[in-house]
Amino acid sequence: MNHFNFGAATAVINNTKKKTLKHVHVHGNTHTPTLGQRQRAKTAVCLSIDGIGIVGPIGRKYQTRIQLFKMDLLQLNDDCLDLIFSYLKFDELLPLYNEFQCFEGAIERQLHRFRDLRFSMRQPPVFHEDLMIKLGRHLNSLHINVGYSTKDEDVLRYLNPLCQGAAESRRMKALKLDHAKWSFDIFSAVDKVVPSLLFLDMRHCDVRDYQIAQLLESADKLEALALLHVNNQTGDSYLEPKILNRLPSLKLIHITIIGPVPFAPEDLAQQCPNLSFLISDLINSNFKIYGPPANIQNYYKNYNDYFKIP
Repeated sequence: MNHFNFGAATAVINNTKKKTLKHVHVHGNTHTPTLGQRQRAKTAVCLSIDGIGIVGPIGRKYQTRIQLFKMDLLQLNDDCLDLIFSYLKFDELLPLYNEFQCFEGAIERQLHRFRDLRFSMRQPPVFHEDLMIKLGRHLNSLHINVGYSTKDEDVLRYLNPLCQGAAESRRMKALKLDHAKWSFDIFSAVDKVVPSLLFLDMRHCDVRDYQIAQLLESADKLEALALLHVNNQTGDSYLEPKILNRLPSLKLIHITIIGPVPFAPEDLAQQCPNLSFLISDLINSNFKIYGPPANIQNYYKNYNDYFKIP
């Protein structure tokens, strides 16, 4: 018998969430609880490495455990594991990977649930390189709060395999990095997924204008770009009309400024008639819009769709 801390893998089926336990099926054996068991409020299926049972309150002060059967969890078939793992969160699934070989496929089958991935490098998820690559293939959006004090090798440990997987599937539509200084290696990782991106948010990043210009060379599907401009530090050569007008899908550039506006927005809006510019002044806490206003509405809608706060 294997002994394993399965606290992270406790699945709760709550009747208040319209889920009623009617039967439990494992390897062809079905146990049907009595009517009284089914009617108990807040019934739960409790899992351990050596058995499955029902726990439910009796009266107001006491609880009882009704053992349905005793069975090694490692003997459960794929359907049962899929059902169990469907109740676990991302940070609960990852520690179970590589613990038991029979869990790996079941966990991989749950990756589609985490297509919009968000995490902070202050508390990064448990790392498995091969699993990160497989997760990257499912990603619709990725948002990493990096932190300027985070070492490049630490963030690249996650960013490289996630972008590798995303580049293979070309499913990733939106990418946001917060508080990151773009080194050559970070640029190289992001550059892999740019061809599929619709939305790229670098408003809280230290990115040079030549890096932005290089990213735009393959950004054929990009619809919105968000950037930070720091006076006397960030250039604006990427804002040349000959660069912007050859991007067929680009509708809006959101520039957050610290200091003077780096260019003449009115002139650029006239030279790029299909493109809108949203200029946010971080010091004065105001913003101005240049170009078609409809693009602004789509920008905020897409932002909320891709980077929802859990």
